[in-house]
Amino acid sequence: MAKSTGPRTPRGKARSSQNAAKHWIESRRILPDEQNEAANLRNGFSDDFKPQGLIENELIDDLTFNRLIKRRIDVAYTREFSKASNEKSIRLIENTQRSGTHFWLRAANLGHKDWAVQALGDRLRPDLCIEFLEGLKEKISDRGILPNDLGDLRLFYGNQATEGGARAMYELVPGTSHTADKKEKIQDVLTALEAEIKNQNSLKEIAEEAVEIETASDLQEPARAALDTLLRYRASNGRELKDLLNCFEIVRRLRGAAV
Repeated sequence: MAKSTGPRTPRGKARSSQNAAKHWIESRRILPDEQNEAANLRNGFSDDFKPQGLIENELIDDLTFNRLIKRRIDVAYTREFSKASNEKSIRLIENTQRSGTHFWLRAANLGHKDWAVQALGDRLRPDLCIEFLEGLKEKISDRGILPNDLGDLRLFYGNQATEGGARAMYELVPGTSHTADKKEKIQDVLTALEAEIKNQNSLKEIAEEAVEIETASDLQEPARAALDTLLRYRASNGRELKDLLNCFEIVRRLRGAAV
């Protein structure tokens, strides 16, 4: 079998020689990096159809180009879905980091009233909240309750305290406990903190499961406009393929009638 050198008709060579493309899929040209693939496709179609005469060779060129466009569309589909997956991952990372960002900005702003702290109200995400709650619990267990413990707890939650977090804050407020005994009050605070740590662990498990669902590859879908465009390309490409095959059949029928 002779090695194909790509399109041989004037029409095919003209396509191949035009390297500039206004748009990758829409480009009605064989691009430089498609030369080898085009040659292989044309060689295969020539083996399959064994074209005779100029018109059949031009149809082979058109079939070759049609299949190249089909491959472009397939690559574009893969790219769009990968792009959607990457964009979703970026959004999840940004959303995950946002609560930590707000926390550190609140912490950095302590004592400075010129910053709009009220706009930075996300509480820490569960894993960080657990870390800080565990640290606060350990401190209170070691040295008792200090006035700044309530401020630290408020700092963790921003303006989005959970029920357990609010209960722990209540227990830290002087004079709110059911007992005046210092040790009992400390125990009440520790009990509230432990309950909130369990709550945050539950939230952490739910959040991790949600991330797994959100990042599942079968759920990442490109924007509707991009999909609609690719579907139109694919439908048009399929119609063109059908027309080319019909033309080939008509040419062969006419040649047979002329013999």
